[in-house]
Parts: sequence; C-alpha cells; structure tokens
Amino acid sequence: MNHLTKFAITGLSAALLTACGGGGGNDAAPETNNPGLQASTPQASQPQPTARAISRPMPASTSALEPASCNQGTDLAGGRSYRVEMPSRVDGAAIVFEVFEPSLFDCDTKHPLILQGHGFSGSRTTTAGDDPLAPIKPLIDAGYAVISIDQRGHGESGGTVRVMDPDFEGEDLVQIVDWAETHLDYLKYRDNNLLLGGVGGSYGGGFQYLLYNVDPDQRMDAMVPQITWHDLTYSLNQGGVTKNYWAAFLSLAGDAGTGGAMDPFIRSTLIDGIVGNRFPEAALDFFHYHSPSYFSDNERGLELFDSGNSQEYLLDPITGRLPITSDGRYIIKTPQSTPYPVDVLMFQGMRDSLFPFNEAYENYLSMKKAGGDVRLLTYPFSHHYLAPNVGLIQDTLASFDFYLDAVPELPAAGLNALASCGDIEINRATVAWFNEKLLGKGNADNVITTGQQICYTLSPGDAVSAPEVTVGGQVFPIARDILGASLPVSALIGPAGVLPTIVPMTTMPEDGVVAGIPTVDLNVSLGLDTLDNACLESSDPILSLGTCDAILFVGVGVIKSGFGAPELIDEQVQPIRGLGSHQVQLTGIAERLSEGDRLVLMIYGQHPTFVGAFSRDLVVSTVQVSGEVALPILTSDGQERLASIR
Repeated sequence: MNHLTKFAITGLSAALLTACGGGGGNDAAPETNNPGLQASTPQASQPQPTARAISRPMPASTSALEPASCNQGTDLAGGRSYRVEMPSRVDGAAIVFEVFEPSLFDCDTKHPLILQGHGFSGSRTTTAGDDPLAPIKPLIDAGYAVISIDQRGHGESGGTVRVMDPDFEGEDLVQIVDWAETHLDYLKYRDNNLLLGGVGGSYGGGFQYLLYNVDPDQRMDAMVPQITWHDLTYSLNQGGVTKNYWAAFLSLAGDAGTGGAMDPFIRSTLIDGIVGNRFPEAALDFFHYHSPSYFSDNERGLELFDSGNSQEYLLDPITGRLPITSDGRYIIKTPQSTPYPVDVLMFQGMRDSLFPFNEAYENYLSMKKAGGDVRLLTYPFSHHYLAPNVGLIQDTLASFDFYLDAVPELPAAGLNALASCGDIEINRATVAWFNEKLLGKGNADNVITTGQQICYTLSPGDAVSAPEVTVGGQVFPIARDILGASLPVSALIGPAGVLPTIVPMTTMPEDGVVAGIPTVDLNVSLGLDTLDNACLESSDPILSLGTCDAILFVGVGVIKSGFGAPELIDEQVQPIRGLGSHQVQLTGIAERLSEGDRLVLMIYGQHPTFVGAFSRDLVVSTVQVSGEVALPILTSDGQERLASIR
C-alpha cells in the first residue's frame, strides 16, 4: 500500500512538472497526417486579399516552412507544423512560436486560430498531442489552426521573464496575432474580426487574460484558461503573508527552466519575502500590474506615467531599477482597458495552494460582468502535486482506488486521467466550447453537462454541481464553552503553533457537501486591551520583536464519522495577520460529507505552504481568538443549502 501510494504521488508530480513548468516539445506521439482525411479543393474559392489590414509595423520574420495559402493554392495538404521567429517590436528580443496547420484545410469556410501557452519555466509545444494544457491534436483535427508560443524568456524566445508584463509579454502577444493575420490567409473572420481563442494552464492561462486586456483590437473571442491567477499579490502574498514554499519553488524552477532568464527584480523580491517575512510594497504593485485584477479593479491604485518618454521608466533588467514615484509608488504605462464580452471556460484545482479556487472565482465574476458566457469547473489536477504534504498523502489514500486506476494510464494518457469534473472531460469540453463559440456548430452543453452551474470536484472521480458559488453560509461561533460561558479560543502562534487549535463547529445531521468559500469575522487579541496597546509600531526588520506580529493560518477541517484526527479539507488555509478585527474570505473548499461527520475550524501558528512565514516575535506566543465562521454547507446534490444543519 505505502509503495503504491508513493508511486502515485511521484508519477503525478512528474506529470505536473512537465505540464506546468517543463517543456512542451515531446508531449505526444510524433505527428502524422491522417490518411483518412482528404483535403477539400482549395482552388474552388477565388483568391481573396487578407481579410483585415494591420496598421502596426510588422518586423520581418523567418519561418521554417512557407505558410500554406488558400489564395495561392499552395501547401494545402494539412497537418504540418513549423517554427517562426521575429524580433519584438518592444526591444528586439526574439519571439519564437510554432504554427500548427489544420489537419484538413477548407478554404471555403476557413479556420479560427487558437493560441496555446506553456507553464512557467516551460516552452512551446512542437509535436501535436492531447495533453489537456496543450490539446493540439484534438484542435487541429477539429479544423483549427494553433500557434504554440515560447513566452518571453522561455524556450527559444529572448528577453527576461517578466511574468506577463503588459508592456513586454503583452506587446509580444499582440504582435504574434498581428503576424498570424498578416501571413495566414486561411484564417476565419466574423464581421471582419479574426475568430481567436486561447488555451493553456497556469502561466498558459495567464497569457490569455493578458492578451484579452491589452489587445487594442479586442480580438479574443473564446478562452479556456486553467489553474491560473487573478491577482499575483494574493497568489504569493495571501493575507499579507508570503507563500515561502511557492516563492522558493518558482524562483528555483524559473531560473532552472529558463537558463537564468528570470528578471532580477522578481528573483530578489522572492528572496526578500523569504528573508524579511514581507514583500516590499513596490513589488506588490509590480505583481498586481501583472494580473487580471489590475485591469478589472486596480485595487492598489497604480498610476499611469503620462510623459511621452515613458520608456525610461520601464524596469531595467540589468540593474533591477523600479519605476517608482518619490513616495514609493509603482508607475505603469499600460492603462486599464474597456472590458468586452468573451466566452470563457475555466478550470481550477480545488486543492491548488498556489492559485486557489478563489482566484478562479474572481476571474469568473469579472468576466461574467463583461457579458460573455462564462463557466467555472474544477478538477483534481493542480499545482498541489508539486507541494507534497500530509494533505496530499491523505487525499491519495482516501482516493486510492482512483489513483490505482489512473497511474498506469499516465504514460499513455498523460494528465487526462486527472482533468475531468465528474463526467466532463476537459479535452472534449475544450473542443466543444470552441466549436460552439467560434464555429457556431454543436451544443457545448452536450459535453459540459452541468450547463451554467458551477462544477465542484469533491475528490478524484467525484463531483457535484451547484447553481452558484456560495460565499459564507451557516454561521457558527468561534468560542470555548466553559461551564456555560462562551470564552475566546486560545491559539498558539509562531514556532509553537505547528499543531492546530481545534474549534468544533457542527455535526452533520445528514449527508451533504461543503462547497464554496467560507468566511470568518474574528477578533485577535492578547487578551487585554492594555497588552494590545503596548505593542510597538516598528522594530528590527527580521524578528519584529515587540510588535505583536501575530500570524494565524485558518482552515476548515472534518473528523470523519465523528472520530479520529481532523483532516484539513483540501489542505487549504487562509493567513490572518495582525491583532484586531478581520472580516475575510477563507480559501475555497469542496468535500463530500456523511451523516455524523464533524466540521471543525483549525487554527495553526504555521503551515507548510507558508513555511518560515510565521510570527517571529518571540515576545508573543499565544493569542485569543473570537468571532464567527460561515460555512457553505449544501445538500448532497449541491442544489441548495442544507436546511437541517445547526
């Protein structure tokens, strides 16, 4: 049993490394032209000019093959792929990508274009396969042209890795679409606008939102972003606490996968966060600017630099000089854009500790507000396989039969065994989505069987749908009942807080699910106002002695059948930093519950995801916690709140 469990975790982690951070060049069997496919007669249509002229300058490019042409009737056998390189309009850095032609050309109806992006520290796909993050073969077989991109600083593309900087990666993406419109005369248009889609996960999901927000021609029509972020300040600094495990992992993996091409400011920021227990404010501005959240709400109030010579304020990749004002604010050059409707099919991992469910929910809300058809689904696959911990082992053991069946399939099926929400398999859903949204054929709901509802993966192989994302829910006090008196809970913080403080919530009266985003309204204190008021405003930069820098990690746990040790649901915690009142959303969770299961609140002083990011103030080791928590407890079919819960 232990050997098989170890094998399952190792195999899944290796698969995710390839998809999220590794290369994309050998993810399937070698491409072949399907002998059963016969090309239509391309010469039947009269040669037509390029459907839309591009006004922006187009640098000369080099292509390993001459692009197929419907106008000229050349190279229309279909199924080819080739490398293209051109200099960036921003700084001359090489932009490299792979063009995959449709398996079968149809010069009468033409072909929409799909852009595909790799994971962080990865590279473009060069061989058509069916990896769920790079489903090239299913797409080209369905009649799409696909461009797989080496993002800036990755693979063969030049420049430094800027983590989806609107001024660099954003401009490069616009230029790639411009190239496609200029050179590929077989692309499909609607109302004189290119039919364009995007697919990919993690970093490959981030590029889709970036292009959507920066493209002056608003060409994006349909997207399938997976396990990606809404706000990198939340991803890496959730609750004002640095995610040190992920900061270290991304720093090391980024440099290893890109040959040291990470921008030095990003590298130094991650290191500063680990050492100083905080990210600099200018760095938080930097990460916010590189997120969909900047374009949707700009919560940090970033200001445009209005000089015509704004290039001098771009981050210097050699010195790491930041564009900041005299009072330390980060200055940016790309304005917020006007949102427009786009159809988005998003998948997120419920156990993802890098980009939790909350990030997908925020993207869901902003894209719904823009007016498109937006669907939110979850699946077992996520970054958590790259962060081995007790929760991952517990999850593997609880779903042992699923993993036992899935692991032998990994060499042949790749990640497809993990990329489903119930009966909704992502590759089929992706093709059905693009078919409906870009080609106007078929009904995506025949594949996406939950329709408009949210699809929650409760455990591998088990899912439930709900009409909406429940935020909050049934309310329970955070208190100790001692001789009939309701008293605050005493919780250990800092190095002493390895084991959680357990606060009972409720016992399930019948079967149900907890699915959504819990909330807490709590107060953290030292027990006496005089003690709280004695805390220093500032101290040494490393330990912050005397500042009462209380850091708690709060999550929802379950004691199965009411006995035994509590299990932290989905291994998700929300940091709470500082004394005083806090009204926050906890990290989203989804779990099937049985009658008799006991739900508890688990309060830690430290947690592996935030390793080393705990209260370093040795003056304070215990805090008093009071308030209430609201849990999204639903009926077993997910369709309504469980009325019998108390």
